[in-house]
Amino acid sequence: MSEWVTIQLKELLTLKRGYDLPHSETKSGPYPVVASTNVRGYHNEYKVDGPVITVGRSGSIGHVQYIESKAWPLNTTLYMTDAKGNNKRFIYYFLKTIGLEQFNSGAGVPTLNRNHINLLKVKIPKNTIQTKIADVLSTYDKLIENNNCRIQILEKTAEELYKEWFVRMRFPGYEKTKFDKGIPEGWEVRRIKDLGEVITGKTPPTNDEENYGGEVMFVKTPDMNGNLFTIETESYLSNKGNDSQPKKLIPEGSIMVSCIGTGGVVSINGYPAHTNQQINSIILNKSLEREWAYFTLHSMKGTIELFGATGATMTNLSKGKFENLKILYPINDLVLRYHTLTKGIFSKIKNLNIQNQNLKKQRDLLLPRLMNGTIIVK
Repeated sequence: MSEWVTIQLKELLTLKRGYDLPHSETKSGPYPVVASTNVRGYHNEYKVDGPVITVGRSGSIGHVQYIESKAWPLNTTLYMTDAKGNNKRFIYYFLKTIGLEQFNSGAGVPTLNRNHINLLKVKIPKNTIQTKIADVLSTYDKLIENNNCRIQILEKTAEELYKEWFVRMRFPGYEKTKFDKGIPEGWEVRRIKDLGEVITGKTPPTNDEENYGGEVMFVKTPDMNGNLFTIETESYLSNKGNDSQPKKLIPEGSIMVSCIGTGGVVSINGYPAHTNQQINSIILNKSLEREWAYFTLHSMKGTIELFGATGATMTNLSKGKFENLKILYPINDLVLRYHTLTKGIFSKIKNLNIQNQNLKKQRDLLLPRLMNGTIIVK
């Protein structure tokens, strides 16, 4: 450990507050807009050259992110402007081990004050060891990234087939099918509630800590973002929390749709789960409809936002309105054929997500041991 030194955090890196960008100015583009806990969207302009390391500063504090590309870090973050000659990847991993969320200096809104954390005393190794540690941990992240690329390709394949058959209407045999006002013969207009039972989630009392900290997934919209399958969540319920609302438990393979706040986010729960009240879930009557129903609901984001418009900026679509939204239901044979072609794709996506979950667990077990010198790299 003689190659490790104790310094103040400000000697490891320089942090600066991010930049304002109103929601109304968020545009599509190549550059990530980085909020306190995630990438909020993309913009056609950037503020910082990559790689960009951010720490949640306001609202949700302490969450550390590494963005490879140029980006726009928001004012809810602190971002690194100077690595002081240290390995940037090492800094990213090191910051994840400090537990910065405990240094809240805000009276109302949780706030991370960089002047306070700059004075923290930390122990770090010399640069050559930093690089070796970063290389070990990066191996896991590269495997996760490769799996994510495979997931994107698989999902795109299934989605393109869905669009070809059910949006462009070029399904097998469409040349010989009669159409009436754009609807193929034999297709029906149904309601979402015809797909299965709709369950609106509920949050167990948060003032009772015994409701939380177990192994039952408690899904919120951010857990669903960008995930065809949700297999891990920020919060988990205990057996007590689970038992307190047994009618709200949704079985594995249900389709969850956010209807309050950010409307139209869709995901399938990989394990039995509860959701908060912002999410309506469909327990399907027929499992063979899952793949088709997922993309159908995914395509209804605009409809959900329209029917959930309240005059405010956020969506608020009630269970009654949600389950009565209309959907165009194809002939059963076509849904079955789509299921046959895509069920293997969905299964591979879920398995890759589980692989990533295991890789993250292995990485996170190594992380503190590498950072405190318990495991020595050579």
